[in-house]
Amino acid sequence: MMKFLMGVGLAGMIVGQLGWAEIQITDGPPVKPAKPAATVVTAVANPVASGVDGDILKFRNGDVLHGTVLGATAAGGLRWRRSDVKEPILFNLESVGELTLAPRGKSTGGQRAIAELTNGDALAGELTSLNGETVTLQTWYAGAVKLQRAMVQRLVFVSELPDAAYTGPTSLEEWKSEGSRKAWSFKKGALYSVGSGTIGRDVRLPEVANIEFDLAWRGQLYCSVGFGFEDVRQLYKSGGYMVQMSYSSIYLQRYRPNQGNNNMGNPIEMQELQRKSKMRVSVRVNKPKKMLALFLDGNLVRQWTETEEWAGKGTGLVFVAHGQGQARITDITVTSWDGRLESETGLAPKEADLVRLNNGDKVSGAVKSIANGQVALAASFAEMNVPVERVVAVEFASAKSARARRQAADVQAVFEDGRRLTLALEKLEEGSLTGASEAWGRLSVALGALRRVQFHIYEKRDDGAEGDEWDAAGGAGAGDFEE
Repeated sequence: MMKFLMGVGLAGMIVGQLGWAEIQITDGPPVKPAKPAATVVTAVANPVASGVDGDILKFRNGDVLHGTVLGATAAGGLRWRRSDVKEPILFNLESVGELTLAPRGKSTGGQRAIAELTNGDALAGELTSLNGETVTLQTWYAGAVKLQRAMVQRLVFVSELPDAAYTGPTSLEEWKSEGSRKAWSFKKGALYSVGSGTIGRDVRLPEVANIEFDLAWRGQLYCSVGFGFEDVRQLYKSGGYMVQMSYSSIYLQRYRPNQGNNNMGNPIEMQELQRKSKMRVSVRVNKPKKMLALFLDGNLVRQWTETEEWAGKGTGLVFVAHGQGQARITDITVTSWDGRLESETGLAPKEADLVRLNNGDKVSGAVKSIANGQVALAASFAEMNVPVERVVAVEFASAKSARARRQAADVQAVFEDGRRLTLALEKLEEGSLTGASEAWGRLSVALGALRRVQFHIYEKRDDGAEGDEWDAAGGAGAGDFEE
């Protein structure tokens, strides 16, 4: 239910799960929804067409509003519609923090190459050409994208990029709990632990999977992530694996149905965790090869091989809070994985490109071109052509690299699988997000490829105060941990 008051500005009061919240709305003429644009994705439920309030708008002051985005520009603000409000609303973009998008479509084209940029962005598509100046990808979500080669750090080749099995979290209701019902809460796009208890759900864990999430904590770190469980509410009656993380060590436990749990190998001493308060966690699971691996902030920490029968018969994901500290979990992504364990931080030699082959060989030199399924490489000992199907990755010489400069209107678009794209906002329409970057020029990205759009990204990232950063990233203040 929403009530409106007229004045110099337009103010709204919202009643919902978050209680009363005031949202400032700029004056502006009524805006009619644009006609549906041509789409490059398969038809699914469209919140604009159906009138469903499927998008979520998060304001910088922490307020949250459900509805449907109709459009946005850097100067003109963001247009918003709710099914229970007659006319669209215009918000000042200065007050907007993040836009979470309801599903709008699904990929209809192959994506077998990932271009990782020097600023952390990544685009996936079909590699159509590479020369001394540019790298060109054909994408289903933005057409042909011509990247400046100097701004591409690495090309990774995979058989196919799958859809995400799960991305979230989106609410507390999608999770099942064990132990205290108040042990976990959901606020502003994040799961918070405030006591001792377990929360879990079926994520349709693939046979070969990558589980990633951002973990932040206050006080001492005591949190665990488990996978492969059939019943996320009764772990000791369901087989699976649990990565136990504490302030000084990490270890892996195996759970057998009705047989208890035991450690796999020795603990990993991690004294550096006492000096941290957040990290990106990636758990790689290869069920057919009975292998597990843990990455923290892109670095391989340890690989385990199961010497007994595989314990995880299910496809569930669980998080366990042990009550000693407060934890926040955001940006959970579960996808298929190509099974390779190369550390994500490895870079090419400073003066040479590096080609990694699928048999483990590495050849350095100068990559002249990629065309017609061949990588033309000038190595120190010979000129050679290598079939692309034999190449795992191409890493470009860091001495020749450049980085796209920040722009005042930059936003960060997040794909369904967690990859990110930074561009200066020109406009957001019903079907696309349009903006520019030095890395590729002007680009329009189909909204069906995106999970969310983040605004004011540098203000959040540049904040050095840990308490303030926690709040800015969607967290809670000290009082917000109370139920």
